[in-house]
Amino acid sequence: MLTLKIYQNTQQDRDRIATYPLSDPTFTATPQQALAIVLDDVNRMPVMVLADTELVGFLVLIKNKDVQEVGADPATAILIRSLSIAETQRGRGFATQALQLLPDFVRRHFPTAKTLTLSVDHGNLTAQKLYEKVGYVDTGRRRYGPYGEQQVLCQKL
Repeated sequence: MLTLKIYQNTQQDRDRIATYPLSDPTFTATPQQALAIVLDDVNRMPVMVLADTELVGFLVLIKNKDVQEVGADPATAILIRSLSIAETQRGRGFATQALQLLPDFVRRHFPTAKTLTLSVDHGNLTAQKLYEKVGYVDTGRRRYGPYGEQQVLCQKL
């Protein structure tokens, strides 16, 4: 069973992150990189994607003013960053399942949120198809990241 769990800075969660296989973070930060920024920021929530007790994915949810970097409303939007699936777990539907679980998770933890927002690199066609499949729509907004143009996508909660 797949679940979403807020990362806690416990030995068990640190061990999960330490062994997370992601050797090619071309389009995303590794969990270790994300956690270096997130742990002291009350506006950022690190989330683990667990298959039973095994870490198979990771993402960060961002609230308040930092959502403005993609043109989203800081009063109502939650920004998704650093989404990845462990290299050894890809192709098993975990990304789809995690994104389908995310709206209820966000409603529980951020009751005033109205939208989920993310940006996806223009060259990351696999991710673009995934986001479209689970209901994200192109806002028409663009931003530029380390790999060039990014589309800003949104899903209403």
